[in-house]
Amino acid sequence: MRLRQLDYFVAICEHGSFSAASQRLLVAQPSLSQQIRNLERELGAELLERGRHGVSLTPAGRVFLPRAQAVLAAAEEARASVADINLGKGGELHVLTIRSVASGILPGSIARWHALYPDSVLRLHDYSHRKDLEEAVRQGRGDLAIGPRPPDWDGDVVSMGFEDLVVAGRGPFERGVASAAEMESASWVLFEPEQGMSEVLDWVARTVGFTPTAVARVGQVAAALHLAVEGVGLAVIPANAVPHGWRHHVRTFEPPVFREIVAYSRGSMAQVTRRYVELLTSVELPLTQAGSLPDNASTC
Repeated sequence: MRLRQLDYFVAICEHGSFSAASQRLLVAQPSLSQQIRNLERELGAELLERGRHGVSLTPAGRVFLPRAQAVLAAAEEARASVADINLGKGGELHVLTIRSVASGILPGSIARWHALYPDSVLRLHDYSHRKDLEEAVRQGRGDLAIGPRPPDWDGDVVSMGFEDLVVAGRGPFERGVASAAEMESASWVLFEPEQGMSEVLDWVARTVGFTPTAVARVGQVAAALHLAVEGVGLAVIPANAVPHGWRHHVRTFEPPVFREIVAYSRGSMAQVTRRYVELLTSVELPLTQAGSLPDNASTC
C-alpha cells in the first residue's frame, strides 16, 4: 500500500469520478484506474462501485476512506514538520564539541542562531578529549561536531579557522614571545591524560623544543589558567579561553602554534546542520583564517 494509491483513492471520492480526479491529479486515467485496482487487490475488497454517473463507495470503501484521509493528513503533517526543521522553525540541533570550544568559540554563534531561529533548540554536548568527541560522532550521538580536525575522516569536514595556542603564567608580560629555554626551565601545570589538551601540550613541547616539568595536573582548561595566573606554573591555553582582563598574563610561542578547528559530521551534513555551519562561517569567530597565519606558524 502506497501513499500515492491513497491519494488517488481520496481524490476520486472527493471529485466523484475517475475523469475528474485524473484532471485534478494530472494523471492519465488508465494509470489512475490501475493503481486503484492494485489497491483493491491488496485489500481483498472493492472500494468503489463504477457507474455511468460516477463512482460510489462500497461498504469497504466507506470504512477505508476516513482512515486513508487520516494517513494522508499525518503524512502531510510529517512533511511540514521536517520542512520547519530545515528552516530552523522547530526541532533540536545537537552539536557536539570539546569544552574549550564550547566556552571560547561557540557562544556568539549560538546567540545568533537563537535570534534567527527562536523556535529551534540547540543542544550542546561537550567532551574533554577530541577522541571522545570523534567516537560520539561515529556513534551518531549528535548532528554536528565542532573541534580539532579528525584524522582520516569520511564525512563532511568544513574548516572554521585556527585557534592560537598561548602560554599562560603570572604576568604582566610585555608583548613578546616565550623562548624554548624559558619553557625548559619553568614549572608546568599539566593536564590529565583524559583531557585533550594533554596531547596538545605534548605536541607544542615537541614543536617548540622543550620538556615540561610538572608541578600540578588538572582536568580543565579554566583550572590550568587560574593556577598559571596564580604563579603555580606555566600552562598551554587556547587564546580564546583567556578572559579579556587576563590577556596580559599570556604570551605566544616561538614559533607560533595553532590548532585547526573544523565542523564535521558522520556523513553528508543535513540541511539544518549545514545551515548552522554557514552561520558559523558568517559570524566573527575568535579564530585565525588559513590565509592570515604567520609564515613560520606550526599547526596541528
